[in-house]
Amino acid sequence: MGNISANKLGGIGLIIGPGLATLLYLVIFVALGDAGSGNPTDFTEFTRQSSLEGFLGLLPGISLVFFFYGLVVLGNNFKNGGNNEPLYRLGLSGVFFGILGILIATSLGAGVNLEGITVDEGYESVLNLAAGSIQTYMGIIFSIGATLLALAVSSNKDGGLKIFAYVVALVGVINVVVGFINILDASTWETTFIVTPISYLIYSVWSVTLGLDLVKKS
Repeated sequence: MGNISANKLGGIGLIIGPGLATLLYLVIFVALGDAGSGNPTDFTEFTRQSSLEGFLGLLPGISLVFFFYGLVVLGNNFKNGGNNEPLYRLGLSGVFFGILGILIATSLGAGVNLEGITVDEGYESVLNLAAGSIQTYMGIIFSIGATLLALAVSSNKDGGLKIFAYVVALVGVINVVVGFINILDASTWETTFIVTPISYLIYSVWSVTLGLDLVKKS
C-alpha cells in the first residue's frame, strides 16, 4: 500500500464527509420517502423503515467521522503561522459534540427498526423523541462550533474561501437562534425545520471547497 499524506486524506474526508451525509439524507427522505408522520412534532405515528432505508441511515454518521478528521488536519495547518488557532480548536470541540449527538441519535433510530425483539408497545415513539431531542440540542452545539470554525478559517483564507467562511458563520448563527427556538417551543418545528437541510447543503459545499484546497497542499 502506498503512502498518503495527512493533507490529502484530510482533504478527502472534508470532500466526502458532509457531502455524502447530505446526499444520503436526500435519498432517504426525498427519494425513498420519510419513515414517519408528516408532522415533525407527532411521535405517535410510526412506519418501520425498509432494510435499505435502515442501512443508508447508518452511513451519514460514519461519513461525518471522516469529516471530523479532515477538520483536525485543517486545524493542524493553522498551528504554524496561522491565525486564531485557539478559536478554531474551540469550534472543533463544538463540532465534535455535535457529531457525537448525531451518532447517538442515529443509534437510537436504528433501535426503532430492530426486528425480532420483544419490548413494550410504543417504544418507537420514546426512542424517536429521545433521538430528536438529543439531535436538536447537539445541533445547537454543532452550530456554535461551526460558527467559530468558520470565523477562524476566514482569518486564514483569502478571496472566495474567505467570503464563503463568513457566509457559513452567518448560517451557523442563524442555526443557533433557530435551534434555541425549536428546543423551547416545539410548535415552531414545522416552519423552522426547512432551515436544517439548507444549512446542511451550505456546510457540505463549504467543506468540499476546503477539502479541495487542502488536497492541493498535499
